[in-house]
Amino acid sequence: MKRRILTAALAALLALSLTACGSPAHSGSGSSLPPSVSKLALNQPVYPDFPQQPDLSEFGEDWESYDRASSEYYEDLSALRGDGIAPDTVQALSDFAGRSTALAIAGMEGENTVYSPLSLWSALAMLAQCSGGESRQQVLTALGSDGLESLQEQVAQVWQGLYTDNGVSSLLLANSIWLNSSMEGSYVEETLEALAQNYYAGAFAVPMGTAEADQAVTDWVSQQTHGLIGGEEPVVETKEYTLALLASSLYYKAPWAEEFSESQTWADTFTDAAGNSSQVDFMHQEHHGTMLTGAGWQAASLSTQLGEVVFVLPDQGVTPESLLEDGSLLSSLDFNDPGAQSGAITWSVPKFDVDSELDLLPALEALGITDLLDADAADLSPLTSIGAYLSGATQMARVKADEEGVEAAAVTILTMDATAALEDPEPMVMDLDRPFLFVIRTEGVPLFVGIVNQVNG
Repeated sequence: MKRRILTAALAALLALSLTACGSPAHSGSGSSLPPSVSKLALNQPVYPDFPQQPDLSEFGEDWESYDRASSEYYEDLSALRGDGIAPDTVQALSDFAGRSTALAIAGMEGENTVYSPLSLWSALAMLAQCSGGESRQQVLTALGSDGLESLQEQVAQVWQGLYTDNGVSSLLLANSIWLNSSMEGSYVEETLEALAQNYYAGAFAVPMGTAEADQAVTDWVSQQTHGLIGGEEPVVETKEYTLALLASSLYYKAPWAEEFSESQTWADTFTDAAGNSSQVDFMHQEHHGTMLTGAGWQAASLSTQLGEVVFVLPDQGVTPESLLEDGSLLSSLDFNDPGAQSGAITWSVPKFDVDSELDLLPALEALGITDLLDADAADLSPLTSIGAYLSGATQMARVKADEEGVEAAAVTILTMDATAALEDPEPMVMDLDRPFLFVIRTEGVPLFVGIVNQVNG
C-alpha cells in the first residue's frame, strides 16, 4: 500500500516537472544533479532558458549588432519578468527582514555573521504549505502574509522578479523537500504537488539516518551554491526518525558596476570587535554617490550589475548588533530620502570572505512560531499522516567580496522529526526464571541446542 501511494505521487510530480514552463530558468540544476542526488530524485523542476546578456567584447566595434542584441535581451527579460514583484510584496519581505535579523543573529556578538532573510522566508513559505490549523497561522503571521493563496502569489512574484542567470550575473533560488524513504506511505500527495508547482521544490526520497542521506543533501546544497556551502563536512545530520527536511538555497554573484583596480589595493589596519588590530587588504576607489546618516551610523552603497551592496558604518563605540535591534533600520536605508547627501565618496573596503552557521529555532519561537516546535501541538497533517514536529532550523551562509565583485550563498534547512521518536518504548523483559531453551550458533548455523529445566545452585 505504501509503495502504491508513493508511486502515484511520483507520477504526478514527474508530470509537473515537465510542465513547469512558466518558471524562471535554472541552468545550474534540473537535469545535471550530482549522481548521489539524481538517483534519489522523485522530481526536479524544469525551467526555460534564461535570456543571456550580450557581451560587448564579442561584438568588437559592431555597435549596431550589439545594440540590437541588447534590445532583444531586454525585451526577452521583460517578457520573463512580467509584472515582477509588487510593492506590497517588497514591503512584506523588508518587514520580515527587519523583524527577523536581530533575532537570527542573537548570541553572535563580536563574531562574523551572515544571515539571509529571503532564504528563511522561502523555507518558512514551504513550511506553511506543510502545516495546518494554528501551526500554519503562526507561520503565516510570522511571514506577514494573510493567507496561503496570498503567500503562494508572493512566492511566484519572488521567483519571477528575482531569479537571474544571464551569463553575467546570477541570483539562483532553489527549494527542495527530502522525504524519509522508510515512511513513504505517510506523505500527502496533494502537498507534494503543491510544493512542486507553487514553490518550484524538487523532491527526494532518502534513507534518513544514513551517511548516504546526509551526503545527498550536502551535494545538493553544494551544487545550488556553486560550492560556497557544502564541502567536506555534511551540512545536516539526519536521524532514522527524521520525517522530512525542507531546504531553501540562495546563490548570488555579480560584478561591481565599477570594478576596483587591483593597483588600488593595499594593506592597511583593521581593528576588530575586541580591539585587536591587523593588516588586511583594502580596496580603494572614488566616485560620485549618495550617503545617508542616522542615529549612530552612516551608510552608502556600491552598485553591482545585479543590484547594490549597502555598507553601514556604525559610529565609534556603536556595535553593528545594536543597530540591528532597531527593526526599522533596514527599511530606512533609502537613498532617495530627502535627507540623503550626494557627492564624491572615497571608498576603502576590506576584501573579505565571511561565513556563519545559525541556529534559527530561538528566532522562530520569538517570531511566534511556537506550536510547530511542540510535539504535542504541532500540526503537520497536510504533509504527513504521522505525528511530527519541527525539531531543527539552521542556516549556513557565506559572502565573499574582492576587486571583481560579490559572491554570496545561503541555505536554510528545516528538520521535521516523527513524534514517535520522543516516546520511549516499553522495555522488553527476559527474566529466565523458569525452564528455557538456548541455541548456540556460528554464521547462522546451529551448533548447540539446549534446554535448561533446572539450574545448579
